Amino acid sequence: MSKGLVEKITEVFKPQVPEWACELTSKHIIIAGVNKHRTGIAAKAAASLPDGVVHSSYAEPNISNTESLRSTARHMLSQAGFTGSEIVVVVPDDTSRIAFLNVEKPSKRPEEQNTFIRWKLKKTVPFDVDSAQIAYRILGPPRAGTGVDILVALSPRSIVEEYENLFDSLDIHAGMILPSTLAALNLFQPPVGDSLVLKVAPDGVTTTVFQDRRIHFYRRVTDASLYDAAYPTVMYYQDKLGGSGLQHLFVCGYDSDLPLLNEVQEKLGLSPQRIEPVSVDDIFKPALGSVHLAWQNLI
Repeated sequence: MSKGLVEKITEVFKPQVPEWACELTSKHIIIAGVNKHRTGIAAKAAASLPDGVVHSSYAEPNISNTESLRSTARHMLSQAGFTGSEIVVVVPDDTSRIAFLNVEKPSKRPEEQNTFIRWKLKKTVPFDVDSAQIAYRILGPPRAGTGVDILVALSPRSIVEEYENLFDSLDIHAGMILPSTLAALNLFQPPVGDSLVLKVAPDGVTTTVFQDRRIHFYRRVTDASLYDAAYPTVMYYQDKLGGSGLQHLFVCGYDSDLPLLNEVQEKLGLSPQRIEPVSVDDIFKPALGSVHLAWQNLI
């Protein structure tokens, strides 16, 4: 989560973002690249990883077999035709903590903003905030009340270094490191009306709520069905966010025939939609979102 992870959910410093990305999950390695105009997919490839090579955690080391992962990554990058010396690395969501803060009057100086955010989160984040890799985005005033909402993402520096060191050993610079859900949301253009987004990964489900086309809530759940993951978020939306009724349900990273998705549709009364572009398999969307594929050009 280096270099302005969430400078904007839909646009993270576009000119500085590499054209290639590699996502690592506990089960897959995924490579994707775009052309220099980001209007088309240059290449994409995916392969399974042996169990235990990559863990999804901010509390313990993530890479247990560096040599095996390095060898696989080198092969997949070659297979995809990777060129260049810089790459975006998309990491499991559990490597990061995502938080929302409301600040009455934030400082305009980045150094003071950074210091304040670290101080504010010290008692709620279960790792050393002072040394953590941190990035944030000032979203703007909430719909009601006072203050300014800030979206924050942070991860232990030791975890970030594991991924940086892996690619350094391949003579590739990890120019940006970001969690999978935020990467996928770079492809998401929230419609008018309130939306619930379910992002399914090998190790759990993230739920996000968008109101007024802006993210207002993020929650990560493990060992739960899709509906059990979604239900507390829906309750929070109604009770704490003042939601009057979700109008859209988006799902990424699922099998369209999955029976559990039918339960979500039936109980929430919403038909699931896929995050665009629908022509691309969900498994590639975080990687393509991280390099800012302009998917409208694919239609």
